Amino acid sequence: MKKKLIFLLLVLFVLSLFAGCGGGGEKAPPSAAPDDGPGTVDDVPEEADSPYNFAIGKFKTNEKGFPVEPYEYELPLCTTDEVLSFWTTVYTPQYLPEEGFGGLEYAIQLQEMTGINIEYVVIPSESRSENYSIMQASDDMCDILSQATFFSSDTYEKNLEDGWWVNIYDYKDYCPNYIYQATFDPDDQSTYESVFYKEDIIVTFHSMLKESVIAAMYTARGDWLDEMGKTNDDIVTLDDLHEMLTFFKANFCEFPFPLLSVIDMAGCYFFTCFDTLPAVGGVGPVYQIDGVVQFANSTERDKELMVMLNQWYNEQLIDPDWSSYTSNQSYVHKTISDQVGMVFMSPGEVTGYEQASNDPDCRWDPLHKPLKYPGQVIHLGGETSRVSYGSSCVSASCENIPLAITWCDFRYSPYGSFYASWGPEGILWEKDENGNPTATEWALNHPDGLSYAWACMLYGINSLAEHGLEDGMRKYAYPGGERLVEMHYYWNDYDYDGAYKWPIGVSFTQEQTDEVNKYLSDLTTYISENYLGFLDNSKPLSEWDEYVAGLYQLGWAEVLAVYQEAYDAYIAEQSLA
Repeated sequence: MKKKLIFLLLVLFVLSLFAGCGGGGEKAPPSAAPDDGPGTVDDVPEEADSPYNFAIGKFKTNEKGFPVEPYEYELPLCTTDEVLSFWTTVYTPQYLPEEGFGGLEYAIQLQEMTGINIEYVVIPSESRSENYSIMQASDDMCDILSQATFFSSDTYEKNLEDGWWVNIYDYKDYCPNYIYQATFDPDDQSTYESVFYKEDIIVTFHSMLKESVIAAMYTARGDWLDEMGKTNDDIVTLDDLHEMLTFFKANFCEFPFPLLSVIDMAGCYFFTCFDTLPAVGGVGPVYQIDGVVQFANSTERDKELMVMLNQWYNEQLIDPDWSSYTSNQSYVHKTISDQVGMVFMSPGEVTGYEQASNDPDCRWDPLHKPLKYPGQVIHLGGETSRVSYGSSCVSASCENIPLAITWCDFRYSPYGSFYASWGPEGILWEKDENGNPTATEWALNHPDGLSYAWACMLYGINSLAEHGLEDGMRKYAYPGGERLVEMHYYWNDYDYDGAYKWPIGVSFTQEQTDEVNKYLSDLTTYISENYLGFLDNSKPLSEWDEYVAGLYQLGWAEVLAVYQEAYDAYIAEQSLA
């Protein structure tokens, strides 16, 4: 069972547009001999005339055996002309060439520099779960599997024991850059626990970002706030937010707030002032209050949020089509035609929306998470993480596991991560007068209308699905991009103590997983068919207690007990560490 939000069936993808620092665009030099700095190099004899440029035995480690610095690979990684299959997805397949993903210059040059032929098996995102089951049933797994952990209901250990995935820890000497990213900062426990499922188990290569900030959040029409005589800094409390939406409705648009059908986006929570995580998509999200496990969408705090949203809905502040909005792309036509005033978006989308607007004064400004009262401290839902949505497992059936591990690790190396982020020079980027990468005119104004943020995900690393170390600055590398970078920090500027957060390191046994799976399907269906009805009057709020009673009739208490058991075991283990 996944350590993070295990039972969240609806995977909520948002653009992970994090700020970072770009590197140079030159080819990587051959690895130099270790200097006399801190750390030691394991004495591993090299095979004479080896066709592989593996990292094993060539990097310095500390007393724990972890790398002390990034490792630059000598290229090519191999000269054997081997083929590895890579099972993945593309979210903008309409922009692929006829030859498929392998026909992109990004993939062609990657093959040339590494010497590894990649057979890209690109599956539509909506078909991946079914396709993964088919691969498993036929015992015909691809060598590298993006986001495989999302498509298995078994524990990580069982997948390892059953021979589906490789324990990357057993091959840690072949992936020094990934291990370095997980261990170089002793204060970054979140990244460490995301990578190290157990002390001696690493299951997946995660997508990582160079800096941990909030990826996306709500924005408001700043030019409309100007007309109101306010700025985004003045929108502090729920009452302020309500006043803003009411003004927008009276002066600019009929339904100013296109609420998403999941209420909040997992990982980018907005309404956490209610001390809950009101994302909808299964059992959870999970958190704890004073050590007692809580599930969202079931508490009196969730009811309080629903009462407020129901009031806003009745005042026609919320778009009546809200239940059909799965992402901001669902109502993009309203965003660019000035029909909404408060929109969930990433900074990388802002410029495109402003330029497409009918109003030349259109300006989208970031909003802080609203508070119940000034000075409120937020207790959960404010974590930022360098670990993003994408990931890749290596199949245990791969014929050359060290080569697959090395190919994955290349994306975390100094040059490999630069190439993964930016791709070949001349497509997404070119050098400015100072030699730094800046977006090309072609990428900023794609001839087929692909936005720059999404172009980065096609012509460079797709961090929503795949592994690698992403330079988030790539999505703001153009004049005026500095303003967009600052939006990330604006969203993160509030009092947060994390008192109620769920520890990343909590894990579950196979028995616990099986116990929860007995109730999961019925509970997920029940929540999806009932909870959201309280918002738009299709279910009266007077039936809240009846709704909660129905959860318990379907096994709510049993699932809570399993989570409580796993949480208590984690806390006990930490106390002994």
